[in-house]
Amino acid sequence: MWLFIIGLAATPALLQSQAGIGFSPILSGSMSPAADAGDLFLTKVVKASTLEVGDIITVHNQVTGTFYAHRIVEIRDANSILRILTKGDANPIIDQDPYLISPNGEVSKEIFLVPWVGAPLIYLTSFEGRQVATILLVIANVLGLFFLLFRKKIAANFGNERVYKELYADERTTSEHYRKLIDHLKMIEIEKI
Repeated sequence: MWLFIIGLAATPALLQSQAGIGFSPILSGSMSPAADAGDLFLTKVVKASTLEVGDIITVHNQVTGTFYAHRIVEIRDANSILRILTKGDANPIIDQDPYLISPNGEVSKEIFLVPWVGAPLIYLTSFEGRQVATILLVIANVLGLFFLLFRKKIAANFGNERVYKELYADERTTSEHYRKLIDHLKMIEIEKI
C-alpha cells in the first residue's frame, strides 16, 4: 500500500520531468465555459515558437507571480522575444501583463481537459481547506510519533509462540537487570556499615 501511495505522489513529478506532462487545476471561473472551477488541464511542455492564437497556456504572471491558465489572443515577436497576450474566456478584457518568453523557451500548453478532478484542490486552497489540511497533518504527525515511541520491535511474521518467547526473554532480561541493581545497592549498604 505504501508503494502505491508513494508511486501516486511521485507520478506528477516523474511525468513532468520525463515527458513534460503536467497538471493544472482550474481554481476560478475565468475560463468558463471552456473550463470551470474544479476542472483540471492536462498540459504538455512545448517550445514557445510553436504556440498559436487560440491555444490555452499555463504560466506564472511575471509581475505578480500568480499561476493561471488562459487562452492566447495575440502573439507578437519583438527583438527575438515573444510577447504573448492572454485572456480568460469569461474575462471581459485582455490580461494586463503580457507573458514574455524567447521563441526557444518552454511553455505548458493545454492538451486535454479533465472535468472536476481539481475540485479537492479548490477546497484545499480555501481558508477552511488549509485549516483542515493543517489539522490532519498535525494529527498524522502525533500518531506517527506515538507509533514510533510505543511500538514493539516484533516482526509481523512471528507466530504466537515466538511472540510469547520474545516477551518472556525481554521480561527475563529486565528482571536480571533489576536483580543486579538490587544486589549492587545491597553491597553498597553493606560497605557503609
